[in-house]
Amino acid sequence: MKTESYREIYTTNEGRLRIPLIGFGSALRTEGSKVSIAETRAIQNVGSFIFSLGIMSRRLKDYIENYRENKWADVPFYELFLDTQSFFLFVQQFLEDLTFILRMSLPHKQRHQMPANFSDFIPRLRRSVLASDAPLQVFFVSEQSWFDQIQALRDDILHRTAYGRERAATFPELSDVIAAGGGKQEFIRGADLRSYVGGIIIRLFVLACLAEDFVRETFIFQNPDALTSLHSASLLAADEYDSDAPSPAGTGIVTIGRECYDALKFFF
Repeated sequence: MKTESYREIYTTNEGRLRIPLIGFGSALRTEGSKVSIAETRAIQNVGSFIFSLGIMSRRLKDYIENYRENKWADVPFYELFLDTQSFFLFVQQFLEDLTFILRMSLPHKQRHQMPANFSDFIPRLRRSVLASDAPLQVFFVSEQSWFDQIQALRDDILHRTAYGRERAATFPELSDVIAAGGGKQEFIRGADLRSYVGGIIIRLFVLACLAEDFVRETFIFQNPDALTSLHSASLLAADEYDSDAPSPAGTGIVTIGRECYDALKFFF
């Protein structure tokens, strides 16, 4: 599915980027839910997701923009290669953290019967919990090959020696990443490094937004009077934020530095 079709999911009515699950941790603690150490870390990681992604986007944007025709001197090749690998590991960690969030939203008995890792949890969630027409289910179905590829890339980075195990994708060599940064060679399945990374970022936003919708619906069904602080937020550059400007009811504002904000927009 083309990422353009997802715009209404990851943007607000005002056209801003939607930042989901920002109040999840505080909402759980307000309701007195028991949260494990691993779950606490997942909540913290998901809460800081946009800031980490902004930093990584800024670094990758700088590398790509420093490439010039017949002028490679301004591009730190090895840093580009290393940060690109780190980006894929960061994506996989986000998926694992998000799994904890989805798992915590389920009824108590069901929650502790579900696997905690992403690759085992999602098939169970789709089979046992999600309706066939649920937005989260539809997303998983339409993007199944993408999820398989992301997992394969992560495994290839961590375990380059596959011991005969074939993967859906392998991480490119250094020269391939460099060429993609300059738009000279296709990166994985994107036209270049910028479009491919942008496609990943958009899908992460969509997944997080759909996960928030599912979490809110599931929790409120179990606790009709709970989780009043579980609301959506929208993203602004810090220099655009006006503390006196009213926000729509049930929403909040998250700000990040101008350079990180522009880097995210670069990949969108």
